[in-house]
Amino acid sequence: MSWIQRRSPATRMLHALMLSVVVGLFTFFCPTPWAIEAPGPFYPTRSLVHIGGARIYSSKGHFVLLTVVSEPASLLYCLYSFFDSSSRLVPRSQPQAKSGPRGDDWQMHLSQSLSSRIALAYVMDQRPAFVHGLAVHQLLAGSPNAQVLKAGDRLESLDGLSLHHVFELGEVLAKHKVNDRLPARVLRKGKVLDLKLQVWWNGQRKMIGAEFAPVLGTPENPFSIKIDSEHVGGASGGLVFCLEIIDQLTPDDLTRGRVVAATGTLNLRGKVGPIEGIRYKLVGAERAGAEIFLCPAENLAELKGIRTSLKVVGVTSLDEALEALRH
Repeated sequence: MSWIQRRSPATRMLHALMLSVVVGLFTFFCPTPWAIEAPGPFYPTRSLVHIGGARIYSSKGHFVLLTVVSEPASLLYCLYSFFDSSSRLVPRSQPQAKSGPRGDDWQMHLSQSLSSRIALAYVMDQRPAFVHGLAVHQLLAGSPNAQVLKAGDRLESLDGLSLHHVFELGEVLAKHKVNDRLPARVLRKGKVLDLKLQVWWNGQRKMIGAEFAPVLGTPENPFSIKIDSEHVGGASGGLVFCLEIIDQLTPDDLTRGRVVAATGTLNLRGKVGPIEGIRYKLVGAERAGAEIFLCPAENLAELKGIRTSLKVVGVTSLDEALEALRH
């Protein structure tokens, strides 16, 4: 060691620094046969969901999107796992939770699409005025109104009644006889047209003879929903994104001033499905400062025996999640 002692303090410090860098790089890049699973970062969903063309309501609390880290572990990650009791090392061949940054992008895209559709269906039922007429998607073969209406038209009213739902269209038609001609207000390429539409019997029911879709927003301010998900993957964000959209578009504050963590897949019928990595999500919810943790009811058995200060509520549907937030 005398050769080291003969070096100046500055040289010895430089050598120590270089050795630290080499050791650090080795531990960071050195591969192992293990993978690490741990609670990942969490994100306030209001910063991820951006809605345009509609009034947005404020909220005193916020929803939290939870993630799980699941990736090959270097030697450094293996060392880290000994200091974090919430993380776990598993063999690389073992299936890993797919709800973190390396999850499947297509699953997240599908989850966002379903979340938007289900949330909008709920909002349209709760707030009919949210819909600004019915857009003509296409005319049906044999329709007597095929020469009057065009694809892209917006039917704003029929027989003097403003239309906010396709059910209202049926209610108007039910009051009239087949072949009756009803006054209609139609918006076409920015111009308002006063037309006459004939009640048509297609062999099963009265109708106008067109496929309609609800119009959200206005031509001057079109409706849009954008969800930033570059940090996460997988489908487990379906429930929390749906709740966030509803919270922004309805006057009732679903959070009631609380931090609410939610996770779970969502299908077209509003049913909440199980996810992987539920234990890590629970830890993530605690770290996010959440007061209530909504999770799939099917995952509750995995949380049995775990001590937590959170109010954990298992739900099987969007309706159950909304009901839980009201209490």
